[in-house]
Amino acid sequence: MHAQAAADSLPMTGTPESRSLAAGQLVQQATGGDLDAFEELVRRFQRRVYGFAYQHLRDFDEAYDLTQEIFVKLFRNLARYDATRPFEPWFWKLAANTTINYRRRRVPTPTDQSADHALTGTEVALPAHDPALVDALAQLDPAYRLPVLLHYYADLPLEQVAQTLNLTVPAIKSRLHRARAMLRNTLAESEETGLR
Repeated sequence: MHAQAAADSLPMTGTPESRSLAAGQLVQQATGGDLDAFEELVRRFQRRVYGFAYQHLRDFDEAYDLTQEIFVKLFRNLARYDATRPFEPWFWKLAANTTINYRRRRVPTPTDQSADHALTGTEVALPAHDPALVDALAQLDPAYRLPVLLHYYADLPLEQVAQTLNLTVPAIKSRLHRARAMLRNTLAESEETGLR
């Protein structure tokens, strides 16, 4: 089954009350055994988590597997969440750590995603990005790539990115600044080699 079709087949149930609850309240309910609350958490975060995973792995099926692993880890670690703190920084830290561990044990297999699309004949609802930018992002050190992905792709404010990565806001700003400079240089170099 193709990753997007599988992601779309995830249950989108939940009581109307759970749809209006804050993530922290949903976590409390899910910790108490309410599966509808956990499903609502998955529904709220699945697209952003999948996009985050895809930007790290650049493989649709691997990103789907990583997305599942992140939500399994979330379910197993719900009791560790400190309800006095914001949920999203804690969640994205769990997602980032799971991603790092997944990449470490993953056997790299280069894939041609355009060929993958041609074979499956399906479209994936991810924003189209310049392939040169995607390649440049993949070349960034994780210390710079993670803040970029959390801030620009997961749409987290700088304060939450800082909490997620256990850094200060000025450190995140510095890493984002350096990452943008590295991306500019990489893109300029690839443009130069493309013109020759």
